[in-house]
Amino acid sequence: MESNSKLENSFKVKPYPVDLPVQHYSELSTGCDEYLSNIQSDGSRLFTLPHGEKVEVTCENIGRLAFLRDGDLSHFILALHTPEDETQVVAVYLQGKWWPVGDVLKTSNKSRCGLVLVESVMERVVLFLLSQVIFGILEKPLGEDLYFSAYSLWEHGKILWQNGEAVGFYTVKKKGSLCDGCTGQSYQLPVLDTVFVRSHWRRTGLALQMLEDFCLSQPSEGILGISFPMSPGMYGVCQKYLGIHKEERDRLYEVEPPGEWAQRRNVWLNIQMRDLPKHCKALTAGGNSEQSPHSSHSHERREADLEEEGILPQKCGSSVSLKDTSSSEKKRPADQSNTGICFKKARA
Repeated sequence: MESNSKLENSFKVKPYPVDLPVQHYSELSTGCDEYLSNIQSDGSRLFTLPHGEKVEVTCENIGRLAFLRDGDLSHFILALHTPEDETQVVAVYLQGKWWPVGDVLKTSNKSRCGLVLVESVMERVVLFLLSQVIFGILEKPLGEDLYFSAYSLWEHGKILWQNGEAVGFYTVKKKGSLCDGCTGQSYQLPVLDTVFVRSHWRRTGLALQMLEDFCLSQPSEGILGISFPMSPGMYGVCQKYLGIHKEERDRLYEVEPPGEWAQRRNVWLNIQMRDLPKHCKALTAGGNSEQSPHSSHSHERREADLEEEGILPQKCGSSVSLKDTSSSEKKRPADQSNTGICFKKARA
């Protein structure tokens, strides 16, 4: 895929974090210990959110977020949460100051538009916030327990930028990449793993745009995968896409890792035979295909130990998770909260 990471830096206004030149992940934590020591010795401070609410900044409501699943644990960002709820992240500490989460997802660079390959340090931070804070907490539908795990440093992803704001993303498991850190198995084909579109931009065809981009970016691959289990929203996106691009019908398969032939099912055939999960069948009867997200990193609810039920509302022109978690039997790791964020208190 072509890279758009080296974007021109002629700013007429003050740049946002993603526009700043951060060369290494260690720079994100530079000065954090000193800042925490000052908070501890000088007392609390107040941070004003864009809507005017003031949040007290103390060592008790600052946490360290490790934003890479397989990265160096010494690489982290400080996050400010409300005193009442540590999952409600409202700001992150970057380049020596607090930034509201919404501002970290913005850019002053007009050339950062459309689907942009995630390459830079700050683009990884944006991807983390979209998946863990926006999808995992702020825009998570009531009653839904699906979440995205933090992404690997080696995982391929693109962020969708519109009007100076990050509005969604998708990630891909590359052909030949390891399925996990235990089995040593590798993916036999490229697999579209997660797709997310923020709620305000749903029903505008953005998930369809991302699926098309994924297919067009793999011209030499005869077979492409979409991670199992697919959500109703992802089935809806595929139904629309394959209805337009008939030449792709023999190319898209729902796959389980590592993607051997016995682990593949043709998506178009599933749709035609109505061989879908029960909650997906409404799509073929005129149901809404734009109200569920897709992810392969789903786990069961820990506190009630129930099976995960729905899919996030995110695909198909909205925020969509490619995976349907209703049949997932994975357990959430013990060090993760209900949101998927591993939030460690940041004491000096």
